[in-house]
Amino acid sequence: MTSLSIEELPALIKEEVEDYLENHPRSPAARLRPRMGMVGNIWLAFIGTKVRTGASGLGHTPRGALEDFNRHFMEPIVSSNGSEPH
Repeated sequence: MTSLSIEELPALIKEEVEDYLENHPRSPAARLRPRMGMVGNIWLAFIGTKVRTGASGLGHTPRGALEDFNRHFMEPIVSSNGSEPH
């Protein structure tokens, strides 16, 4: 898989990603600006050197991957302290 920073994405995709981040400025994705990639027809948004639970999101579109990233960010840490994820 090839991953790109948001700044390296093709213009149309970058515009869609930047629009999402601007509309969700306090979200984990907006704060961390994850790398983006594709496997088959699935988009990935992730931080770090590899895709892992709590630091990645999957979707059929870049926006979907960012939404999933925000939804699951740090989920393993929250789950391990006995709290239920929201």
